Amino acid sequence: MKIRTLVTAGALTAGIALVGVIGGGVASAATPIVQPEQGRIGLSLSNAETAALAASPIPDAIANIVPGSQRWVGRAPGSVITNVDGRASAPDRVVIAEAAAHPGGYVNIYVSDPNNPVTGGYIVQTYQHWN
Repeated sequence: MKIRTLVTAGALTAGIALVGVIGGGVASAATPIVQPEQGRIGLSLSNAETAALAASPIPDAIANIVPGSQRWVGRAPGSVITNVDGRASAPDRVVIAEAAAHPGGYVNIYVSDPNNPVTGGYIVQTYQHWN
C-alpha cells in the first residue's frame, strides 16, 4: 500500500509540474498544502491550473493507478455531480472541469496516507471550490 501511495504522490507531483508546462503562460504556481494532522499533502491550484489539469491526461492516469474506492471527491455547494453508492457520479476529470468552469473555481488535490485513520483509507482526495 505504501508503494502505491508513493507512486501516486510521484505521479501527482509530476502531473502538476506537467500542467505548468502545458498551461504555458500561467504565471502562478500551485500552492503546496501540508497537513500532517490529516495525514496528507497536496496542492491548491488556481483557476487556470485547474482548467489545464482537467484538459490533461493526468486525471485519467491517476484513475488508472488508484482504484475508485481509494479516491474521494468533495463537491462544492451547487455541484451538478451527484453521488451514486457513495461515489461521485462523474470521472475525476469532469469534477475538476466543473470547478474550472466557475469564475474563480479551483481544486485542492491531496495525496493521503491510507493507513492514517483520519484519511478514511483514501489515497487521493479532490475538493472543488468556487464562489
